[in-house]
Order: sequence, then structure tokens, then C-alpha cells
Amino acid sequence: MKLTVVVPIRNESENVVPFYERAQKALELLTELEEWSLLFVNNASEDDSLERVLALRSTDPRVKVLSLSRDFGYHPALVAGLSAVDSDYYAVVDVDGEDPPELLVQFYEAIQQGAQVAYGIRSKRDEPPLVTFGRKLFYYANRQAADSEIVMWMGEFSMMTRQVRDAILAPNTTFPFLRAELGYVGFTRAGIPYLRAKRMHGKSHYNFWRMSRFAIAGILSSSSFPLRFVLYLAICIGLVFPIVVGVFRLSAEVAARLAIFCSMYFLLMSIPFIALYLARAYKNGVARPVYVVDWTKSQLDVESSLRSKEWLKV
Repeated sequence: MKLTVVVPIRNESENVVPFYERAQKALELLTELEEWSLLFVNNASEDDSLERVLALRSTDPRVKVLSLSRDFGYHPALVAGLSAVDSDYYAVVDVDGEDPPELLVQFYEAIQQGAQVAYGIRSKRDEPPLVTFGRKLFYYANRQAADSEIVMWMGEFSMMTRQVRDAILAPNTTFPFLRAELGYVGFTRAGIPYLRAKRMHGKSHYNFWRMSRFAIAGILSSSSFPLRFVLYLAICIGLVFPIVVGVFRLSAEVAARLAIFCSMYFLLMSIPFIALYLARAYKNGVARPVYVVDWTKSQLDVESSLRSKEWLKV
């Protein structure tokens, strides 16, 4: 049995070696595995993150690197890593140490006991109360608006079987959002609570603006509610308007002004939502690759390289 751990990195030079040391100790406890590997997906780092990974690979061939041609974002990097190798089990963990790689042992045990997805439940974070409130608001709002199941408090920190990996990579979308896909495909899941730690080194790449964009992208990827909201708003205005005109016995002039106001309000609320989904549909129609691999800076075995190129052709 083979396990591949996908580790996205971008400008994480100081965290590469400490993470490797922690992950290596944890993975070596999984004696039932015939083989395991750490696949670092270099999202066009501008520091010496790539050089540090290559230095590790020179001493440990279980370290592999897939380097992207530019910064395609967090989720495309995960898709690239999951698509790149042929394995029995796959795991995703960040390199900064906030999600402990030691928990991979418990993930593996949960899968051996029958789960097909094992994930970490982020029970607590050391962060400002306002950020915590916004995070909770996102989870609850996303769950209420989503077209399919949303697993509460689940991030990308997880381990899955190959069957699950194939299922979450199947959608042909240019807007991958893996936690939504994991909720959609179902399968038997096991959640393991843990206390999220502080970053080992450096500062988080997520500021308030990027977290807001991430939240909006998550809702748009998992829900068509904003489009349904346009329908609900039209029905509401269509029913309420004649009632208001009749109850208050508005004159034709006042009713016309009110109708213009309601129409402008409806357009103001509906056009942005329609434009967002139309733009996403357009980009999905163009179907540009979610990521592009820079093979001159990547080091994988032959089978993995062929596997990646097959996925790029799909």
C-alpha cells in the first residue's frame, strides 16, 4: 500500500525542513505501508523554498516536488498534487505546522477501520475574536446555502482513499474547492478534533481581503442560492407591490415612481449575482487548465510524471 502526502508551498522556506522532520517521524510509524512519499507542490515560490525541497530530495528520494509555472492559488496546487501521482491513499497537509502532521497517523488508523475520508476538525484557533466570528459565520452560511452537504469545521487537512480522490477530481471546473467536493461526494467520513497550532515560522499569507475572497469563492462553488435569491426577490416584489398600491390607494403617479424604485432595486440586487455566475460559466466554457506544471523544476518518478501528463490532457 502506498500513501502520498500532498504539501502545497509558496514562500515557506523556513518551514520546509521542520515540517519534513515532523512528517517523517510520523509517517515512519505507519509500518503497514509499503511506501510513502511527501509531494511538495511548489506554487511558484519566490524565495528558496524550492531549493530546500530539492536538498531534502537529494538525501531522501521519498521527497518529490511538483513545481507550477506561476502562482495558480491554493486549491489548484492541491489539484495538481492529487493528480500527479498514482497511489492507494492520499493526504493533504499544509507546511506551516498549524495542522500537525503527526495527526496523519490517526487519519490512517481511521481509514483502516473503515472510513474512506479522515479529516481534522478545527476545534479551536489562536486568532482575534472577530476573525473567529467571521469564520463561524462562513461555515453556517455556507451550510445553509449549499446545494449539497457541507461538512462543518473541515478544511483541506485530510486523508482519503484513491476512490475518493478520483471522485473529487472528476468535476470539470476551473474553480476547484476541495472541501466542498469532499462534502458532495459523500463516502464514509471520520472527523478527528485537534487544536490548531501557531505557524512554526513566518506570517500567514491570508489577510482579511484574501479570507473574504476565499469565503465568497467557497459559497459560489458549492451553492446556486444567489441565483435562486434573484427568483425569490422577483416573486416577493411581484406579490407585495400590488398589495401596497391597493392598501394605501396610491395614485398612478406615486405607483409609477414606486414601480421604478422597485425595478431599480431589483436590478441592483440581481445583476451582480447573475454577472458572477455568468463569468464563472464563461471561464468553465473556455476551460483553461487549472494549473500548468514547470517540468524543468519538478522531480518525480517516471510513472508519476506520466500520470500528471495524462491528467493535463483530460
